[in-house]
Amino acid sequence: MKKKPKQLMKIFLLIITVLFVFEGNAQRKLKPEKLKEDFDILVTELKLEHQGLYQYTDQNQTNAKIDSVRNTLNTPHTKLEFYQKLRYLISLTNEGHTSIIIPKWSRIKLGLSKSFLPLTVKVLEGNLIITQNYGKDIGKLKKGSKIISVNHKKVNHILDRLYPLITTDGFNETSKKEWIGGINFSLLYRLVYGKEKEFELQVQEFGSDKIQTIKIPAVRYAKFKRKNAKLKSITFDYVQFKFEHIQDSIAYLSIPSFSDHDDKYEKFLQSNFKKIDSLNIKHLIIDIQANGGGTEGNGNLLFSYLSEEVIQKYKQVTMLPKPYHKNKEDGGYIEDQWRIQDRIAKRGDLTLYSDYYSDLGYRKPLKDLIYKENLYVLTSGRTFSGGAEFASMVKMTNRGLFIGEETGGTYEGNVSGYSEYLKLPNSKIKIKIPIVHFQMNVSPEIKGRGVMPDHEVPQTWDAYLKGKNAKKEFTIKNIIE
Repeated sequence: MKKKPKQLMKIFLLIITVLFVFEGNAQRKLKPEKLKEDFDILVTELKLEHQGLYQYTDQNQTNAKIDSVRNTLNTPHTKLEFYQKLRYLISLTNEGHTSIIIPKWSRIKLGLSKSFLPLTVKVLEGNLIITQNYGKDIGKLKKGSKIISVNHKKVNHILDRLYPLITTDGFNETSKKEWIGGINFSLLYRLVYGKEKEFELQVQEFGSDKIQTIKIPAVRYAKFKRKNAKLKSITFDYVQFKFEHIQDSIAYLSIPSFSDHDDKYEKFLQSNFKKIDSLNIKHLIIDIQANGGGTEGNGNLLFSYLSEEVIQKYKQVTMLPKPYHKNKEDGGYIEDQWRIQDRIAKRGDLTLYSDYYSDLGYRKPLKDLIYKENLYVLTSGRTFSGGAEFASMVKMTNRGLFIGEETGGTYEGNVSGYSEYLKLPNSKIKIKIPIVHFQMNVSPEIKGRGVMPDHEVPQTWDAYLKGKNAKKEFTIKNIIE
């Protein structure tokens, strides 16, 4: 195993953005026998390649849900309608790395219809907050305003319809609230509610009891570009690599991603842990609330700067026989010592430990640079994949306190890594099936949940408007007091 997928947000955005190209073929329906053929092929491949299908819900219950979806295919469906049914099927894997991709030939029609709500949003404290406007410049439409309703539909009812289309790890809820944000709300709204030429919004500004009604024209998808943004952007420290000496013995380190950074990532850690040592830091805040994962080995290197102990990170890393036999001659498989054992493929023992840096060529930190003092880890629903695995390592070793929200990735691991692509013969829809099961060396009390915070601190509506990191401020205040 070498590399994990990049942040799920990018994958999810691709899935949704290509969705709407089906409109031109809306009347071309697939017959039930063709739908069921595609459906059955996908179910078979999930069982042969994806190890998460029965991980959180037992086989009988899962199969009953699969059958219930299949039973809705007794009438002709458009490809778009079928796509929605397959999304419900995919959600049964309880694995956020699984995705569906619309056929490439259909993407050319993307964004031709003026039917998109021209806003990006964010869920804060249960409120749907406007973050950007890519449409008509309307003075009353302000950044940070709360949307109460869209075309006479209450926001909570809208979200109830959109959330089931978002696949998450296990039974997590915080990641759904994160991934509904940005442009995804507009895209999913368009999918569920169809074409609408104009949107009537009820909005409320922060600190005001007044509810205003605003009408805003729909836009093409192509309008969602930076040059068309009407509202001033807000930048947060947790979305960039950053070291900050707060005061005296308190320091802050933001690690927003574990994606490839060549030798820059290693140098970033080495340089800043030298500062941490020289400044005699006693309280280190590591912020991974925006970390959606990346390349395997980067999380391990960060952990190596926090503990002298080499721990067994994974109970095992496994793969089902079908994808293993297909790829076993690959150089990465050979290097990582994949082999069939007990009717399943297992990765070599050397890859199970916290000092495994994949093929990145990292060196272990000098012992003098290993930080041994108080540690605080900031997390959110965006903390996913490798980011969540790092949180799991800190949790399983009781190395630090967690501030923020439940991680988007589960405590016990995920199914990600290498993937296989399946193209369904009739609908031509492609499915990306992750095939490597990373089982963290833990025994959670509750399956399918993320690492829980010791202190629950969401990003507040007020803090967002002021460009403040609520989790960071809470932590600093508690350290000082």
